[in-house]
Amino acid sequence: MESAQEDWSNFDPIAKDYYDEEQNKYTNESGQNLIDEAPVPAKDEKEQRAARQTKYPYLVVPKSSPFVTEKMLINFFGRALIQDLEFRRTSRVYFVYFPNIGSLEAARLKVERYPNLIRCVTGRSQREREGFVPESLSSNEPMPKPGRAFLATERTPIDLETREVPISAGSQEHPEFHRPPLVTKADYRKGSLLAINDTIQRYLNVKYEFALERHDVYNLKDETRIPQAILHFRSGRTIPIPKIAEATETKAEILLEDGISKCVVCQNWTDNFCKVCKMPFCNASCFADVADQHRETCGKGVLLKLDENVGRKYPKPGLPPSGSKVRITAFEQTNVVYVRSADIQVDIAYYSVLTEVMMLGKSALKLQTKPVVGQIVLYEFESKISRAMVLNIDDAKDIYVVCIDFGSVEVTQLEYLYDCSAYLASLPCYPVAVQLRGVPRRFVGPNIREIMYELDQSLVFDIKYSKREYDYGKGLQIVVMTETEINSSLNRLFKTIMTPVEPSLSELGYKEDCLPHVPLPTGKNIDLVVMDNTFLKYGFIYCTARDLAYEVTKMQRDIQEYGEKIAKSPTYAPPKNELCIAKYEGKWCRGLSLELVGDGYPSILFIDYGNIVPTHVSDIRAYPPQFIFPIMTAELDLIGLPDQLTDDQLKRLENHFLVGTTVTCNDIFFSEEDNNFSARIDKLEELLKGN
Repeated sequence: MESAQEDWSNFDPIAKDYYDEEQNKYTNESGQNLIDEAPVPAKDEKEQRAARQTKYPYLVVPKSSPFVTEKMLINFFGRALIQDLEFRRTSRVYFVYFPNIGSLEAARLKVERYPNLIRCVTGRSQREREGFVPESLSSNEPMPKPGRAFLATERTPIDLETREVPISAGSQEHPEFHRPPLVTKADYRKGSLLAINDTIQRYLNVKYEFALERHDVYNLKDETRIPQAILHFRSGRTIPIPKIAEATETKAEILLEDGISKCVVCQNWTDNFCKVCKMPFCNASCFADVADQHRETCGKGVLLKLDENVGRKYPKPGLPPSGSKVRITAFEQTNVVYVRSADIQVDIAYYSVLTEVMMLGKSALKLQTKPVVGQIVLYEFESKISRAMVLNIDDAKDIYVVCIDFGSVEVTQLEYLYDCSAYLASLPCYPVAVQLRGVPRRFVGPNIREIMYELDQSLVFDIKYSKREYDYGKGLQIVVMTETEINSSLNRLFKTIMTPVEPSLSELGYKEDCLPHVPLPTGKNIDLVVMDNTFLKYGFIYCTARDLAYEVTKMQRDIQEYGEKIAKSPTYAPPKNELCIAKYEGKWCRGLSLELVGDGYPSILFIDYGNIVPTHVSDIRAYPPQFIFPIMTAELDLIGLPDQLTDDQLKRLENHFLVGTTVTCNDIFFSEEDNNFSARIDKLEELLKGN
């Protein structure tokens, strides 16, 4: 029987594979599936987690701060790297899944590159389940236990056993030093020279903010020459000193070309003149003095002849009206400046006073005895002489005076002071102190000093104020000043420059060598202030000079403002050898990270004092770039101590070097290895005088 013939005409050997969707796999070069898989029927949540953890490698990221969110993690790792992302509310951690080991490795490298942004724990990849954990993927931080919230601000016990850096013993407070006021109420007693020469008691609140200049902290130009003047940079002022003959003659020629000539009455320069006879006069007051003579000679081609009753006059001193144009003569504080009118009459009169003081001051006699507070004297600085008022003479070596023709406070000695005649003392004084509205008083650092020195007397400002905003307690009018050419607010400029900005966590930190160092004075019989003595058992202490101790305390005002009101990051773990702002005994201070142990308490060296304390990450903030304050505290090695100190010897040393007290050292010198940025004292012999 003949078998039936089979029909193979529709046979297709690849049809089954072609129509079988399970065989369709579309992946890129990294093995990632480019087509979403079909939805899987709902399973138990634990089964889904177990399936993902079995299939994909992952990282566990604790939600240590509000900034760690799902969008932040996607932006940080990159959407192309992440396979899936899951947040577990109970343990407050994110599980970030990756399609393969290569993606996991790329993500891990990003974490290592930016350790301040996130912290993570490597998940159980296939290699880990086999018992292999690469050292680079391991972490000192334990996985959070289920059912317990993980908070970065939580304070765990301090790990002291694994620290390699010695920790300061005890928790003594950082010392504070406040400079005594230059002028007190007692100096304004009735009938005193200060009460007579300063009727509004302006100098009762005067400050000296430029002490660091005496220690050569800032490398600034000593002088800059401009036409007809030399600008000397010192103590916040720009001193215009015209050459007596040459400058006056040159200036006259320049002014005459602009239609300016001398008043026939007071001999001051003016651009006012009679339209008929071209007789120059300053103002209505000068014109009234010669009105009768002018009436007889005007238009007749006869020169005006003045009698002996007509003499030289000066424009009235004082603060110009609101809306006037002014020039800056000096800075006393970050928010207190001295200004004078930019009017041509005041401008010429001001230079005339300076010239006359210098001319007559050449023949003045030196003071033989200490002056009294409030006395007007002549002060010599770099062979130039100006008028000054004595403010403080508690120490004959440091006599504080205020240069009344500029406004700056200077520190001088008796040998640079001269007797001032009654005539010179009676000449008008034009600079007036004003306070910039909205600008706080801050530490005068290099950033603000550079701006001060650029604002010389060639710039003109519009000054505006309301008489209701007068501070009677300080004798200051509160004003707003705007530069006329570019219409820029001086108030806003100063406030912007001196306000610190918290750096982003992704920015690189700042090292100690970003800050200038002030070395201690060398020689014999040096008075130093003890800032910290917690390392006496190791043979060294931290000290600074008395003048610098005042500066250390002054800068704390800026640091407190930054730590309390500006810095917003709740936690910060500074890498090793980076600067930071850390809290100690309730106050924010400058610090240097010495060691990261992993317990949440980095070892912080407080560079302005010297103690080393484990500080929790919630009490640390990133160091702002605006704090270019110098380091003024140095580490002193104590030479001659035994290798092992007994308790009695240590107690005696602590009594000698009490924190906040002044000690006199008999011999201090630097080794050849010292440099400007890390001055290290290698020897200190005979710790106290007489020992």
